[in-house]
Amino acid sequence: MKMILMGTGTSHGVPVIGCNCSVCNSKDPHDTRYRCSAYLKEPASIVIDTGPEFRLQALKFGIKRIDAVLITHSHADHLNGLDDIRVFSHTEAVDPYPTMNAYATEGKGKPVFANSNTITDIKNRFDYIFTPVKEGGGKPKLDLIDCASYGADNPIRIKGVEIIPIPLLHGSLKDSGWLLTEIKSDGSRHSIAYLTDCSCVPEASVRLLKENCGIMEHVVIDGLRIKPHSTHFSFDQAISVAERLSPNQVWLTHLTHDMSHEAVRSYVKDLVRNSLSVEPAYDGLELEA
Repeated sequence: MKMILMGTGTSHGVPVIGCNCSVCNSKDPHDTRYRCSAYLKEPASIVIDTGPEFRLQALKFGIKRIDAVLITHSHADHLNGLDDIRVFSHTEAVDPYPTMNAYATEGKGKPVFANSNTITDIKNRFDYIFTPVKEGGGKPKLDLIDCASYGADNPIRIKGVEIIPIPLLHGSLKDSGWLLTEIKSDGSRHSIAYLTDCSCVPEASVRLLKENCGIMEHVVIDGLRIKPHSTHFSFDQAISVAERLSPNQVWLTHLTHDMSHEAVRSYVKDLVRNSLSVEPAYDGLELEA
């Protein structure tokens, strides 16, 4: 598997509008962060979250097709670019784009997996997608699928990738992490866990991850900042959870402009209590499993 982290910043993004801090003025490209999103490009083409910069991310990282979309939760920084999925799944002919899909997508539409409360929010916020119109105003054709129907005994299967939704808590909001696993020719399982926007990984979810990951190559986990937050892990809290999963590599995501990339790197080295490798993630980081 190959995954690109297309965005690793908090809800404001970095630089923050109107901010004059040293991080927002940094010339280090690692300190420029789009809102959180990931793109599994091999062996399937799967996007995790479609935030406000999704169009820019898709152009930057060369997304040409999408097999499915996974949504963690419905906050604006993870969802508000959903309309741009219409390039990959049309409701009608799109004559100006002959090299793209020229006709309406067959079947129910592009699969979008999310939990039930997120699906409700999508239907409310993007109601025009699901309302018949007479003409004009092309829109995406989406098949909203409640991920509660899937689990360890019945994973989502897309082109050689098995996906298990991982229940998380983002404050009091229920959201979804994702365990993506590829089974190699020798039968071994290699996984990437994507766990952003969380303040709690319930014990049952920790067991779900550990029992189904095989070799946990990467854990991408919400690590907002040093100071505790009511709906996000601090660096220390994120590392404490990650240690229990014993991955080969931990990446902190959803980072604020409180500290530069290099400052975070230096700080987290002192937090690691064993041989665990922990680094701040950055936009464009490519993971292999």
